[in-house]
Amino acid sequence: LQAAAPGSKEQQTFGALLEETQRLKRIIRSLLLLAQADAGRLPLVRQPVNLTEMLQGIIEDAKILAEETKLHFEAELPAAVILSADRALLHTALFNLLVNAVKYNEPGGRVRVALTTQAGWVTLMVGNSGSGIAPAEQPKIFDRFHRVAAAHGREVEGIGLGLSLAREIVRAHGGELSLRESVPGWTVFQLQLPFPAE
Repeated sequence: LQAAAPGSKEQQTFGALLEETQRLKRIIRSLLLLAQADAGRLPLVRQPVNLTEMLQGIIEDAKILAEETKLHFEAELPAAVILSADRALLHTALFNLLVNAVKYNEPGGRVRVALTTQAGWVTLMVGNSGSGIAPAEQPKIFDRFHRVAAAHGREVEGIGLGLSLAREIVRAHGGELSLRESVPGWTVFQLQLPFPAE
């Protein structure tokens, strides 16, 4: 790819191959993590993680993904929430949640992220102003390879592993990820983790 002439057909071909290879790599990694979770052996390398800072970085990344659709982001984050967690895996779970809030939203819509701590738990709410998840679809959203239809027949990239993987990661940390509510115009996912994590 680096040796191909800029703008050439070869560069386009190699670029497409690189993108597809990276996509397959992400799928394989997700499947490996899910297999480890099924076997009860999802490896956690715990260390102090500033959840507030991690979320701020993920929100900035999500804003870049949302540039075309001009989404408005709202964030309520305490100054510093420190957990004992696997940094890479927790980042994957949180990133998957935010990416879904962007992908399944409406142009000009909003994404709301709120983090609170209370009674030994940290709770993260991620809301988006998409068209909502149909009641019949709601029990299936954490199923592997299940994909919810996007609004207005839009095609949404993905293979349906993001939420399933996020939930397994959260459960491995002693927490839970659930769909709090979904009605036309507003969907909220709730993520809870022990605080401080056990």
